[in-house]
Amino acid sequence: MSVLPTFSQPARRLLILLPVVFVALTLLTGLFNESVRSTLPKVVITTNPSSTVDNPFHGDCAANHTDGPLDSLSSIIQALYAPLVVPITTPTFTTRDGTVKRLPPASELIHHKSLGKRICILDVDTRPHTDDGGIFSSSFPTWDALLPGSSGFLSHYLYALIHGYTYKFVQAPTYEDRAPHWTKVIFTQELLKEYDIVVMLDYDAVFPSPELPLEWMLNYWKIDDKVMVAMAQDPDAEVNRDLRGNLNINTGFIIAQASENTQRMFKDWAECPNETRYKGCAKWKDIIFHEQAGFSSHVRYDFLDGLTIEEEPGKSMLRVLPCNEANGIPEKKHLGCSGQLVRHYWGNKEQTKREFNDNVMNAMLSRLLQSAFKGGNAASAVVDYRNKTLVGDQILDKPL
Repeated sequence: MSVLPTFSQPARRLLILLPVVFVALTLLTGLFNESVRSTLPKVVITTNPSSTVDNPFHGDCAANHTDGPLDSLSSIIQALYAPLVVPITTPTFTTRDGTVKRLPPASELIHHKSLGKRICILDVDTRPHTDDGGIFSSSFPTWDALLPGSSGFLSHYLYALIHGYTYKFVQAPTYEDRAPHWTKVIFTQELLKEYDIVVMLDYDAVFPSPELPLEWMLNYWKIDDKVMVAMAQDPDAEVNRDLRGNLNINTGFIIAQASENTQRMFKDWAECPNETRYKGCAKWKDIIFHEQAGFSSHVRYDFLDGLTIEEEPGKSMLRVLPCNEANGIPEKKHLGCSGQLVRHYWGNKEQTKREFNDNVMNAMLSRLLQSAFKGGNAASAVVDYRNKTLVGDQILDKPL
């Protein structure tokens, strides 16, 4: 038996209309939500690494191509730095000290697209780094407590994230018969079996302008596929000369390119202290400059391709980079090594923290200024009353 007749006519009408109103509100709410969602901006991070079908690393490159919302730190970092990243073929770049660097003519450029994941930024270290302020500390360090080594490693990781490169940190074993510095040789060699280019850095070697891609520097230094390794020259001082009286090559920053010749060279380098090929190299097992001296006094002369060391820059399978561009720091400018493109804090390691701070804040500063005071949110953040003159306690004629 229906209960509707027991209600008055207005009440019956209300009961009948309630379900209709409920359904209508539900539909309208759904449409409203969809309309709001459709108007929200969707940030998409896309990189464009070059790849070839026969390249053994082309599968890895797919991981460097992301279409989707900002759902990872990598995407957020790339979005933050995107407006700052220097295009690979930009003709000029001004370093932080105001020096203008110019690329070769367009017809001579080697790279036009990002190599993405085919480049590996490599850290190799035998130390545990578990102390307070270390990267493997049991608790996250505060900024005040962050150690210089941690700052260097983090700056390398940041650089890889910005440009979509691979990053590897190798916790290396120690040798029984030689200094731990030699581990960088074998692990660089090993990773060259997986990547086109491996960039090995000591923790106190950093990129002062992280917005500058490695490919731009490869173009600038004319590092083509014939070059096995590129490293910077040491400062011109007697202590930095090899057994033949020539300046050492500094191994704190190594650009290595995959090839059969490169594999052979790194094998010879790793075996140098065994004197399998180079007599007299055993002396560098455990005294400075370790693997650097082994390379500078022995290995490099085996790969000069018939050239003298004076003829070598730009012509052989080895590329010696200017100390002023790829070694040292601004405070060592008097030595001709100011670190314009790559800095190496061998004389002031604690300053890696300052450099890491600059890496981050140089990017944040411009974005914050743009957002708050030079566009973006400036219309709502900045209220301009400079054309007004206040009289006594008068009320402003528009709200803040």
